[in-house]
Amino acid sequence: MSIEHLGDIHHTEGDIPASRLAPFTAKGFKVDELIFTQGFVHYCDIDKCGGGCCHSGVYADTKEYENILAHKDEIIAVMDETQIKDPDEWFDGEWIDDTDFVSGRATGTQVHERDGGISGFTEGCVFLDKRHFCSIQVAAAANGLHRWAWKPTYCIMFPITVSEGTITYDDSHSVDLNYCGPDGKQNYVHSVFEAMKEELQNFLDKGEFAQMEKYYEDNRERFEAERLRNSLVQISL
Repeated sequence: MSIEHLGDIHHTEGDIPASRLAPFTAKGFKVDELIFTQGFVHYCDIDKCGGGCCHSGVYADTKEYENILAHKDEIIAVMDETQIKDPDEWFDGEWIDDTDFVSGRATGTQVHERDGGISGFTEGCVFLDKRHFCSIQVAAAANGLHRWAWKPTYCIMFPITVSEGTITYDDSHSVDLNYCGPDGKQNYVHSVFEAMKEELQNFLDKGEFAQMEKYYEDNRERFEAERLRNSLVQISL
C-alpha cells in the first residue's frame, strides 16, 4: 500500500458534524448527508479517469483477503505482463484493527510503479492491469460471476466509504483525482448518491437501500440546492 495513504484509504478529513447526519442508520452505520450533496461525475469511466482511485491500493477485510487468494489461479489467468503474479506479493503483510470492516481487521494490497496514463500517477495497485482495469473484477466476470464477486468492498464503493461507523464521502482520497475529484468539479453532473446507487445496493440490503433512496427523494430539493451552491463556491475559489 502506498505509504502516503496508509491509514487513510477509507477515511475522511475531520469529524462529521452531528447536524449532517441523516435520521436513520443503514447496515448499522450512521449516514452522512454529504453523499447526497457532494457533486460527482455521471459514473466511473476508466477511459476518462485512468483508474486513478486504484493508484494507492486498498484495504481488504479478512474474508475478502481469503476470497481473493482462494481464486488466485483465476486472477493470475487474466493478469498481463506488467503485473505481479506471485500471490505472496499481492498484500503488504500488515494487518490493522478497524471496526469499519466486517471482521474488524484488514490488510492492504501492494502498490508498485507503473504508468498511470491519464490519471497522472506513477504507481498503482498490484491488481491494476495496463488497461487500468481491475484483474479481480475481470477474473470474476470471465468466470461467469458478477464483476464484484471477489472485489474488496471499499474498491466497489469508492468514493463512498465507511469511516468511524459512518457511511460518507471519501474526501481525503478524492482530492488526488483529476477527473472525479475536486479538481474535476467541472465534470460533476449529479450527487455521489445518484452516481453510486448500484454500488450502494450491493452494499446494503434491499430495505436499507429503499429507506436511503426515499430519504434522498423526500429531501431532493434541499440536497440539490446545496450541491449546486457548493459547486458555485468551488468554482469561485
